[in-house]
Amino acid sequence: MGLLGAHVSISGGVDLAPERAHNLKCEAMQIFTRNQMQWKARKIDDDEAERFSDNLKKFKILKTMAHDSYLINLAAKDEKTLGMSKDTFIDEIKRARLLDIDFLIFHPGAHLGVGEEQGMKKIADNVRRSIEKTGKGKPRVLFETTAGQGSNLGYSFEQIGKMLELVGMPDMIGVCYDTCHSYAAGYDITTESSYEETFERFDEVIGLDMLFAFHVNDSKGGLGSRLDRHSNIGEGNLGKMAFSYLVNDRRFSRHPMILETPGGDAAYEKDLRVLRSLKRKGAKQVR
Repeated sequence: MGLLGAHVSISGGVDLAPERAHNLKCEAMQIFTRNQMQWKARKIDDDEAERFSDNLKKFKILKTMAHDSYLINLAAKDEKTLGMSKDTFIDEIKRARLLDIDFLIFHPGAHLGVGEEQGMKKIADNVRRSIEKTGKGKPRVLFETTAGQGSNLGYSFEQIGKMLELVGMPDMIGVCYDTCHSYAAGYDITTESSYEETFERFDEVIGLDMLFAFHVNDSKGGLGSRLDRHSNIGEGNLGKMAFSYLVNDRRFSRHPMILETPGGDAAYEKDLRVLRSLKRKGAKQVR
């Protein structure tokens, strides 16, 4: 079983997040390091960062992820928006580094009519330049698979693979596989055969060595619907068996598997129980 966790609140300070994750019995967690709907961010001081680090150890959180601001679009056409996106993305990397966070997750961006090829090149260029400006070290920057709504890029393994190739820097980048998004984009994992086919395809196009984390969300939309709407585990179109295959896949036994399901902490507790029960029931061990 992977390292199960959830996206938890930073209300009152980022240093309070590890205890919230611990109260949910998480082994991993994801946070926003800032208000995700504002360009300006409150500074994280060194004392707060130190308390965060101490609490990670105290509450035995093994892997940490930060999700970047929803406002960022590294393929934006408007120069003002693009400039703010680039500056904010660099700041996201710096904030995650200050907190010693393992992974920074980001939605690649939307091309907004300029075309997929140009959009992918712009995203890759801006990711590479951001990493060059901030230097090597944590966090590893992970492209999140998307549902493909509107002109959003990153919905196919080929697109993700192309952007990774254009960025280069394989020691600094990777992929976060969102189960809801990828199902909505047409990647089926609801049967044992389709699960195997999907990850064989991922390995062929991108390489499983570039897959570092999962967002575990059921899907309100159907296969290939392009609908980015999360459901609680077992209550959407993916169903429990899809997650049974995932949590029992030995290849991903040390990967963080983070819930972003609706309903707050009470729903997280239920979803985590469901995921753990799939392992306890002794479902078939994949690989």
